Amino acid sequence: MRDIAKGELLLMALLMGFSSSIAQILLIREILTLCRGNELIIGMIFSSWFLGIYWGARYRPSPVKRTLERRVLVSVILMPVLTAVSVYSSGLVQVLFPRAAGSFYSISTEVVLALLFTLPVSFFVGFFFPALVSLISGETGDKSGGLVFYAESLGSFAGGIAFSFVLVDRANPLAISSLLLSFALGIILVRGNRRLLFLAAVPLVLAIFSDGIEKKMFAYVWDRTHTGRLIQHQRTKYETVAVESSGETVTAYGDGVLIYTIPDRYEARGIFHLVQSLRQERRRMLILGSGPGSLLHNLLRADIDAISYFDTDPELWPILHPYARRFYGAHDNKKLSVPGQDLRHFLKNSRDEFDMIITVPPQPDNIMLNRFYTREFYAQCRGHLTSRGIFIAGLRGFSNYMSNDLRDYIASIYAAFSREFPVHLKTSGDTIYLIGAKQRGILPESIEALIAAYGSSAPARDNRFEREVMQNFSPDELKMFFERTQLDYFDSVIAPRARTIDANRDLKPGAYWKNIVFTAFKEQSALHFVLRNFVFIPLILLVLTGAALWDIRRKHGSVALLKGLFMYLTGFISISTMIVLILIYQNSQGIVYYRISLISALYMLGLALGGFTFNQKRILKLPVIFIAIAAALGSMLIFVVHEAGFLYWTLIPVFSFLCGALFPLLFASGGGTEYYTAASVLDSMDHFGGIAGSLLTVVLVLPLLGLQGAIALNIILSLSAWLIAVFRF
Repeated sequence: MRDIAKGELLLMALLMGFSSSIAQILLIREILTLCRGNELIIGMIFSSWFLGIYWGARYRPSPVKRTLERRVLVSVILMPVLTAVSVYSSGLVQVLFPRAAGSFYSISTEVVLALLFTLPVSFFVGFFFPALVSLISGETGDKSGGLVFYAESLGSFAGGIAFSFVLVDRANPLAISSLLLSFALGIILVRGNRRLLFLAAVPLVLAIFSDGIEKKMFAYVWDRTHTGRLIQHQRTKYETVAVESSGETVTAYGDGVLIYTIPDRYEARGIFHLVQSLRQERRRMLILGSGPGSLLHNLLRADIDAISYFDTDPELWPILHPYARRFYGAHDNKKLSVPGQDLRHFLKNSRDEFDMIITVPPQPDNIMLNRFYTREFYAQCRGHLTSRGIFIAGLRGFSNYMSNDLRDYIASIYAAFSREFPVHLKTSGDTIYLIGAKQRGILPESIEALIAAYGSSAPARDNRFEREVMQNFSPDELKMFFERTQLDYFDSVIAPRARTIDANRDLKPGAYWKNIVFTAFKEQSALHFVLRNFVFIPLILLVLTGAALWDIRRKHGSVALLKGLFMYLTGFISISTMIVLILIYQNSQGIVYYRISLISALYMLGLALGGFTFNQKRILKLPVIFIAIAAALGSMLIFVVHEAGFLYWTLIPVFSFLCGALFPLLFASGGGTEYYTAASVLDSMDHFGGIAGSLLTVVLVLPLLGLQGAIALNIILSLSAWLIAVFRF
């Protein structure tokens, strides 16, 4: 077989970038359906991805050309194959290691699973890169590293764009992986034996039948892990939704998190009467997250003029409403409005006012849900209440002793609520309802007065509502919402803590993080000790970083060590900043799945342009680049503080352009002809920095410093790199 030509090698680099970009997005989407869909797991997936690349890039070199060619060809073929295997194995693992329906594996187990399903795929990204650089270095010399870098980055940009605007709504992971395998086989077979090109059609056939195969696979897993039958599986812009039918009920899950079950007549009985007792003449309502179940159904039968209904995922209503009609019939469309958009976005752009707003979202297991528990959200709701309006917010409560983790979780949300609604009531129980008003004189003077007033309307004789909701009802049932010993316990434990704890905020999502820590505590996980004692993680990473840098110095000298350090800092800063940018977008729009590919694509576009530009000409010196990176990060701080939306999409490629400039600049500097070694050191340390950046950002920096603090830390690291470059390079 003839040698692989330079053009063919660069085409493979484009394909590898294209495939790896899509593979990373698919792994994030699908692994989150196995785990609890939160950003801690996203950080772990990023870390695992970069760890695989690091190991692949540092894999022992071979000077033999045929060996390097085989390494490139094997990587191009195995990348899409392992992507499909990892994506669907993340579902099949539930059959091998069962868990209770609607529950999760321990957080520690989820972290391990994220590692196992990600690392084998990304290994071949790193395995491929130094070999390809070495193969083309004979023709391009010290420009070979930059050439492969920007070719692969350009492919990643194309992959992100293709996924964002073409593949996301039209193809499942099996079809996408099959298409990628066809491309790889086509490139390889054309250069070797064109008579075997028909082999590339085999995965194309698999892509055609992928929908049916995937449905059967999901049904197989569901039947063996749940008590009910899977009747719908759909990926929305916000999450992966699974709908289960079991007996006379229909249950919806979003990324594995239980959203709600219908019918829920008995579950809705208490909250319905609590709302009715507070409603009085209030006739315009907004509801978030109750589902198309009994609360909404019965309120539509009351003397209400209009209800605007929202879900945490705006695409849930068209999925679940057809099932709800089996139990409740068609809703009164004259009263009901379903805008079908994100509630935060609606509140930001609407001038509508409501007499009552009720929010009962799922617990904040991820940032998408946490944004409905922040002070900024409560302020938005307050701004859309009429002068005598009432706001009701639900959150996880307690029925006995609270651990420190649960106390801090509740206190952070209560602090956010009470600082916007200093005039408020609260209920007791496993679910607490916080009831706020804009001013005094709106809420009842006492619980006794509330119950007495509701009793005078004789609700038990009202047959407009469902029998299960009204049968044998007595207003005294409301006393169960106001159990005095629990309220006293709340006032003695939570209220004082809420005065000192950081309120849950958009930019500092404390409740989301405290919920993770509380979950680890309940599971008696070893991870709880690690999360409670932050110092262990940076210490471990510091030791590992020192070992990696020492290994470079021992094998390749102090100049290689310094270059590796610069790439390490660049990898840390870039991935930490990208996680922050993803969370900023999610806080604003609620979307992570649908736009993470576009954010990644713009980032890779900047890397490609930076790599191309600086591979042609060194227009800036190394210290200047780090100063420019610090300036770009400073602009992001301005964006975060002032919400200058127009800056968001511009800053991503500008920032990554500067990061992309560093690889070709460092690769070409210092002379030498060991191009494999240079590519291996720079690529591996770039991704080792990514490991540290993603881990520390989600586990340490965001909980302690918030999004603004994370950007500030990266500015400090950029300036530190500038100082090192000025005095040592």
